[in-house]
Amino acid sequence: MRRYLVVLLLLLSLAAHAGSTLRIGSEVLTVGDSATRAMQLLGKPDFKEPVENQFGAHQGERWQYQRDDGHVVTVTISNGTVSNIEDRTR
Repeated sequence: MRRYLVVLLLLLSLAAHAGSTLRIGSEVLTVGDSATRAMQLLGKPDFKEPVENQFGAHQGERWQYQRDDGHVVTVTISNGTVSNIEDRTR
């Protein structure tokens, strides 16, 4: 029984790790990379929106990219670094 639990936990940790990177051709964008690196790899965002906390204070920006394969990539920039990467199909 413990063996199954360990395997399940390992699979969940792999899934969480895969969400913090994005492959663009032969390059990889990772959480913690600079906003400049994100623009080098992905180009100018198709859409930008501010990220605010519950009091309305500016915390960063969300950059959205429409990719040719039908995916929408959302990169959250906070303090000049990538803090989250989401890759979704339409």
